[in-house]
Amino acid sequence: MKTFLGDMHDYIYESEKVALNVFSNRKELSSGFIDVFKNNQIETIVLTGAGTSNYSAQGVRTFFEKVLKIPVIVPLTNHFIDGEYLVKGKGLCIGISATGSSASTIKALDKANSLGMITMALTNELDSEVVKHCDHILFLDHGVEDVSPKSKSFICEIVTLMCFALETANEIGSVTSIEYENYSNRLEKTVCNLTHIAIKSDEWFKQNEEEFTNCNRMLLVGYGKNFGILQEGALKILECGRFQTCFYELEEFMHGIYHSIDKDCYILHLGNKSKYFERMIQLKNYLSEFTTHQFLITSQDCSNTIQDLKINFVDDEEFAMIEYIVPCQILAYRIAVTKGINPNKPSDPYFHRKMNSKFI
Repeated sequence: MKTFLGDMHDYIYESEKVALNVFSNRKELSSGFIDVFKNNQIETIVLTGAGTSNYSAQGVRTFFEKVLKIPVIVPLTNHFIDGEYLVKGKGLCIGISATGSSASTIKALDKANSLGMITMALTNELDSEVVKHCDHILFLDHGVEDVSPKSKSFICEIVTLMCFALETANEIGSVTSIEYENYSNRLEKTVCNLTHIAIKSDEWFKQNEEEFTNCNRMLLVGYGKNFGILQEGALKILECGRFQTCFYELEEFMHGIYHSIDKDCYILHLGNKSKYFERMIQLKNYLSEFTTHQFLITSQDCSNTIQDLKINFVDDEEFAMIEYIVPCQILAYRIAVTKGINPNKPSDPYFHRKMNSKFI
């Protein structure tokens, strides 16, 4: 039985090193994926996982489609298990589970096997249960992360999957050599910014610590390719701070959510570089009539207050989600500690055993 318990904050600060290691070893790590993709004329990819793993899949879906030029489906595990998905041609299903123990991900792989799909498991635990339910194993090389809220494994999942897609696209010629080098340089530049973002996020929290201590309801708002980050960010804040936290895509927020905003509601805006940024500022200005607890994370020029976190993000169109999750992770950890909660330990260490949601 494990006796060592790390600290979530330390793992967040390890993300850059881990992601750079994945990037440096991307050709070796991607080789198995490339072989399966090339040898089987894959026409559809299904990416599935539970919780954090589902959100990493959401984060990489559009990049997969852009460089591999084939449809990518990202269903919830139970939706895939119970649904009648029409998989065009030869299908590849990748079940993502950092610990290799997610019961629903394993069942989703079983469903994919029954449909005649090629199955792969992306996991950090090569002797876990999930590897018994797939044709091929993909290594998620993030090292130890033995705390309940995952941080570096989420970033590692995104970077690993993006490297799989990019290296395969380069191999099959669906991107040019110039495009490949361009994407590679941009991805590396983004990854090299993660520690800087963590430091700035810690400083930002300290400036707003007293206000965050009183938070008991938070909404995250964002748009575009940061949608998976909205989901993961909300999960982390809820998981660590243990108060009501929800997420909404910017335009979806316009459809009824605004009715619930009052003076006690906290709103976290993820303002990545996009044509939608001014639309977000418009919403933020409107909501200022109802709450003073609004926080903006961005690299864009705007009227900054102490509540806003303006960082020199790389803010790349394809890879910004790797950067924008870090402030959410820092916020989740810091709020929990400020409220007297140990975010490293689950509220009920026997929950998954009671619910049979993981193989333990």
